Amino acid sequence: MSEIIKVNGANLWVDQSGKGVPVVQIHGAGFGHYNLATSTPILNKHFHVIDYDQRGYGQSDKPLQSYDMEVWADDVAGLMDKLGLETAHIHGTSMGGMVAQVFAGKYPKRCRRVVINCSAAKLDYAGQLTFKTWIDIAEMNGVGSRTLAELLAVQALSRKFLDSKAGPGAVDMIQDILELSNRKEVFQRACQAMIDMDIRKWSRKIKAPALVIGGDEDIMTPWEVGPAGAGQEWLAQNIKGARKYVVVGSNHSSLFDGTEDNMGAVLSFLKGKSVGVAGNKPKKRKKKAPAKK
Repeated sequence: MSEIIKVNGANLWVDQSGKGVPVVQIHGAGFGHYNLATSTPILNKHFHVIDYDQRGYGQSDKPLQSYDMEVWADDVAGLMDKLGLETAHIHGTSMGGMVAQVFAGKYPKRCRRVVINCSAAKLDYAGQLTFKTWIDIAEMNGVGSRTLAELLAVQALSRKFLDSKAGPGAVDMIQDILELSNRKEVFQRACQAMIDMDIRKWSRKIKAPALVIGGDEDIMTPWEVGPAGAGQEWLAQNIKGARKYVVVGSNHSSLFDGTEDNMGAVLSFLKGKSVGVAGNKPKKRKKKAPAKK
């Protein structure tokens, strides 16, 4: 059931499905709620799933304003207020994973469990250049251009997936979604928000059980980044008690090119089962050699 709900001064498109413990899903940059198209049918068999278009995307209002992860995180809290949800699981992917980190850090009592899917806490210079390129292409050719769609396909989907029969259709789908879900000026401001972002202070404040998950071939928000950044490995090591799960053979959009593996882990984690490995394993203390007599 979809509806429009006013949150913090903006009309947000919201869709609810399933029953049980609520799960709020937060999409990434450029894609609106379509970003979670593969995860919703899996999760709503077990949970009450809340999908929505963030401020600036899809069928929600797209105001020309200052954008950062805290603005969007406050919208999550405001949306939960309007829906009468005191607490919820949070599942964020890509930029949505950045928003999820801020929400979980800023509103710890409202976050049951948090899934940070293919994300980062701070981009290194290579990551910043990625989104600088998006800004430039949008300015020259428009957000719905074939050039931008093809670039995103290469940056987000595995080479194996793109070589499959589904590959060309995926590029068409990306172009259609970009065209439908974005306003150029807001798209560019969101990209700049990621370039400027440093949310490490919020990440370290997360108290809820956390799952850091992403593809081993992720080139947009890789596990290992340059020394100026804080990528997926940093998140796994710096969020207290975090679990780490690597989707083998998957790129940035492992919700699409590694759906079964990714969502199998997410579903198990949200159900409270043990998933992956401990991200921040305690260092073993070296045993002192016995003193010589």
